[in-house]
Amino acid sequence: MTPTGRLNLILFLGIVLLGGVNGAVFSYGWWGPAFNQYVSDFWKAHTLKPAVKAGDRTISECLGVSDFYSVHLTTYFLADSSESAGGATDDLTKYDEYCDRVPGTGKVIFSITLMEKEARGETVALSFFQEESDGALRPINSLPSKPYPSGFATLDATVPHKGKYVLKVAFGEAKNKEDTIEMPIRVGQ
Repeated sequence: MTPTGRLNLILFLGIVLLGGVNGAVFSYGWWGPAFNQYVSDFWKAHTLKPAVKAGDRTISECLGVSDFYSVHLTTYFLADSSESAGGATDDLTKYDEYCDRVPGTGKVIFSITLMEKEARGETVALSFFQEESDGALRPINSLPSKPYPSGFATLDATVPHKGKYVLKVAFGEAKNKEDTIEMPIRVGQ
């Protein structure tokens, strides 16, 4: 190839690269947010590991909110194994800590922190459901409505299958949608 041909080829590739970069920059508003969400979901799904200590997760990762209330969720998880069968369930040192994604089946303990001090005087009910393939919710465990003046409530359950689950936190009589916080829980996904 002649020196002029190489120069023309380099010039052509530079113009194509410049046009591609400009096209990507000016169209970022259309494809950028979806791409960022995909990368974020992929990263969270493939780096699923327990927190070493409670401060390893940001508060927004584990926060459930409605118009009037907010709760912080910490999920403790003990996988199905021969070591955990029949053992004491009140020793939380052997449980791994997660938010809304649990890596497999086993025992889970949901620890809810009521973020508003005003909500601590109200009655709160906790319910845990398995989401069926048709969208129906099958109850697994629940706690009746009662006040939690300390601001902490816990609900334990066994997740027998991988899939989608829902944890509901209902405040007061839960007459309105704003009085209930639904937190999706993914098991093994």
